Amino acid sequence: MKMPNRFEDSDIDLHEDIADAGRCGTGYPNLRHVRLLEAAVRERSLTRAAETVHISQPAASQALARLNAQFGGPLLERQGNGVVPTPRGEVVVARAARALGYIREAAQRIARRCRSEGSSTPDLLETHATISHLRAASLVAHTGSFSAAARALGQSEPSVHRAAREIEGILGVTLFDEAYRRLQTTPAGRTLATAASLVLKELDNAFEEVREFEGDYAGRIVIGTLPLVRSRIVPQAVVEIARRHPRARIRILDGSYEALAQGVVVGSIDMIVGALRQELEHEDLTQKRLFDDSLSIVARAGHPLAGTTTLTDADLVRYPWVLPRRATPSRAVFEALASRFPREAPQAGFVETGSLVALRGILTQSDFLTIVSPRQIWYELRAGQLCVLPIDLGDTRRPIGLTLRADWRPTALQADFLAALDHAVGDLSPGAGGN
Repeated sequence: MKMPNRFEDSDIDLHEDIADAGRCGTGYPNLRHVRLLEAAVRERSLTRAAETVHISQPAASQALARLNAQFGGPLLERQGNGVVPTPRGEVVVARAARALGYIREAAQRIARRCRSEGSSTPDLLETHATISHLRAASLVAHTGSFSAAARALGQSEPSVHRAAREIEGILGVTLFDEAYRRLQTTPAGRTLATAASLVLKELDNAFEEVREFEGDYAGRIVIGTLPLVRSRIVPQAVVEIARRHPRARIRILDGSYEALAQGVVVGSIDMIVGALRQELEHEDLTQKRLFDDSLSIVARAGHPLAGTTTLTDADLVRYPWVLPRRATPSRAVFEALASRFPREAPQAGFVETGSLVALRGILTQSDFLTIVSPRQIWYELRAGQLCVLPIDLGDTRRPIGLTLRADWRPTALQADFLAALDHAVGDLSPGAGGN
């Protein structure tokens, strides 16, 4: 998937978490302190870690004390052969290592791409970048302007502009090009923006996992949903999680697959639940199948075609249709069906929508037809408002499941949600879904 110059979707706010100053209430930790912690565990020595990050021993002790305060308790302890992480520290170090890994990987990618521009050595990003740099660079790329990023951060535009230009100086490459009427994010800028978002997400997750370590499951789950799962499967899983973890915060997003996938790539969305794609356009995504689903033609219960035992393509062409969005699996099935319609018959108009509410409203009040999974309209079928028409669409089976970042590491709360989703899928049956 080619990352757009501006990350946008009318229903999806991808920069909300980036603008937060850390969900712990004490702000994000200093990146140099994070490097110190990781180095101390790797070297089993705070003294050698201080040398690695080029700070004095007293400064290292103060940095560790600050981290201990931010994460609610000691992160390191001394043993006979050096310092080791405490159980709390193991949680933080694991996330810290992932965060720093994203910085290193981004620096290496930018260096490979921009050698001709005379870019700096890759390790300068890790050693010199700050949280302020990362938040500014990420939000400028995501919002498309310095002014919008400043508003999101609650800072002045000059300070955001300065932070973005400082990180350009660290990397030695252009990240944001102001030569055009509209600010353009360069490929290097998009690489850094994605990495910065993921770094901040890992640090947020560190705070959430520390709270889980203390028994407080008050973290967040952000779920992107596609049409099939919005009415029953995801709500059932959400209800289960809400019962088990009353303090959990769950955000459900609707949108196009492309916009939701973009959110998963940058870490603003934890997962997409819905129809899987035959080919993934981004190497950082992976898919997990949950079950297979099929499509049917559906109309209101009192439709002229309802109750008819034998239908033909000529019957279908006489009525208007509510169609799924373009470039979706369901739309492809309809287009295959429409190719069979008699050419001499005048074709009625159509409405295109991805909204189940709009679909239901149109079908129940008119003679429109649609092509949809019976599971998606399970409640309406059970209530006798809609019915499935007896026409063979052939093999319309499609896999339904999860789209995730390939290297995603869920928090305990998020892992519990995945288990709840499995339970919801297990409750499905052919009778319940009409398949």
